[in-house]
Amino acid sequence: MKVSDIEDNSAGGESVLQRSYSLTSKSLENNFNIIEKFVQKVKPYCGIGSLVVILLAYHGFLIAAGIHNYQKAAPLIYITLFLWLCFLLNILVSTEKFQSVYDDVAHKLDELSKQKRFVPLGLKIAFIIGLLAFTIVDSLKDMSRLSGFFAYIFYILFMFVFSNNRMKINWSVVSSALIMHYCVALIILKWSTGQWFFQQVAQLIVGFLEFAQVGAKFVFGFIAGPPNICDLAPVFIFTSLQTLIYFSAVVALMFYFGIIQVVLKKSTWFMKVLIGTTPVESVNAWACTFLGMTEAPLMIAPYFEKCTDSEIFAVVTSGFACVAGTVFAAYVALGACPIYLLTASLLSAPMSLACSKIMFPETEESKIKEEDFKLDHSHKKGFFDTLCSAGVSMVPTVFAIGATLVVIMSLLALLDTIMNYIGDLIGYEGWTFQMLFGYAFFPLAYMMGVTDDVNQTLLVAQLMGTKTAVNEFVAYNNLGMLQKEDKLHKKSVLIATYALCGFSNFSSMGMSIEFLGGMAPSKRSTISNLVLRALCAGSIACFMNATVAGILVSDPIVCTASQKITNCTRIPGF
Repeated sequence: MKVSDIEDNSAGGESVLQRSYSLTSKSLENNFNIIEKFVQKVKPYCGIGSLVVILLAYHGFLIAAGIHNYQKAAPLIYITLFLWLCFLLNILVSTEKFQSVYDDVAHKLDELSKQKRFVPLGLKIAFIIGLLAFTIVDSLKDMSRLSGFFAYIFYILFMFVFSNNRMKINWSVVSSALIMHYCVALIILKWSTGQWFFQQVAQLIVGFLEFAQVGAKFVFGFIAGPPNICDLAPVFIFTSLQTLIYFSAVVALMFYFGIIQVVLKKSTWFMKVLIGTTPVESVNAWACTFLGMTEAPLMIAPYFEKCTDSEIFAVVTSGFACVAGTVFAAYVALGACPIYLLTASLLSAPMSLACSKIMFPETEESKIKEEDFKLDHSHKKGFFDTLCSAGVSMVPTVFAIGATLVVIMSLLALLDTIMNYIGDLIGYEGWTFQMLFGYAFFPLAYMMGVTDDVNQTLLVAQLMGTKTAVNEFVAYNNLGMLQKEDKLHKKSVLIATYALCGFSNFSSMGMSIEFLGGMAPSKRSTISNLVLRALCAGSIACFMNATVAGILVSDPIVCTASQKITNCTRIPGF
């Protein structure tokens, strides 16, 4: 693009922001061309030998760091070991010998299941009984944790009753997804090593996202980092929401280098082996864990027109059950625990698939085969163009979220005033709009394990209703305020944090119809017909994550809002 081209476009009505971005991007690309030319000249001399030298230097540094301070270097050491394990598994899976052995074993197991269908079913039942026995033994000191099983069974029965086709439910896929979900929860929430590892990862993620505040304070000054004065908190839209811009740019770079595509492509094989879902469903479910309900479907956009109705339902349900990594820091700033958010995000993938396959089972044959499924790794933009455009593209989203919160919070205040006025007319003071949500979701919250007292159950139920009827931002904001006022017990905070972790609310229905309908116009009517059922399935997936967390976690932790100011200076007269 030439500067003259930009001037011509500006004459046609291009905005000042677009012109500034174009000029800045072009300037950065011109400066970066020098580096690119140098890299192209040096690249032929950088072969396997250079890679070996770099790896040896890195591992030597890692050994030295471990000797000097193992506690500080432990997260990096474990992450490196995990990456090596993934690399070795990838090599093993890619070999022809492994493929032939796997195909042979799969063929024999398939024949065995046809001849003796009770064998795989019996193994799964035995495995489920083993998990149940372990949970019961682990809960002997606090039997109240087992109350969550009533909610677990209730949700499965509820989805079965309201299934689109109960006779076509593939219980093999559903049971595999539920077993995988519970096993992942055990690894993260009960296994001490797994718990420690994910706590370290959560801390690294939070530390990584906090670097966004450096840019926010540089651009917005004291608005993003106000002086330590009581009741003077940072402005939310200029602090936490700025993380969306920063993280969006990082994700774009991971796309640019093909990292996300490789991870998602490898996940399809494991999901096929462990659960039996199609590539489209698997990729979208895992992509949702860090991309969100609108960005994740872009990974499968070329295949969306060929999806069956059940696959479309799974895509929509996964979107409702997940949260985007871009809003991770915003939830943490409101008081949610990072380890709980990370766990809920990972657990949403198998649980959303299980819920979708109960409420809308597959009745057709998938038109998309695994060998034909490919993730695009082409990038037409340059490095800096990708970096800048990703950040700029999130600016409207940031202000859209801010505007939405202004409207919703104002309307909720208005509705609370109306409800209070109506109650006062008949002699009942203190009525609020959220009380209606509390009474509607009270039975669910009680079955999920919030059994301390009626007030605790009612507060969690109100949060669940607020998240469903309004959105999760408002619900997490209310959760943070309840924590500051010490109105919630530890277990109540735990269950509420998991239950709120998802985009399953009524406003997201419109987003799904518009976005997915625009991506595949021929499927728009199908999406419109099933979106309400998918919202129900997505909500249940979030609630079942909370139920399992309430069953497994014996000693919950409580996090406070990062915006809370201590030892502040109070200005006289304020």
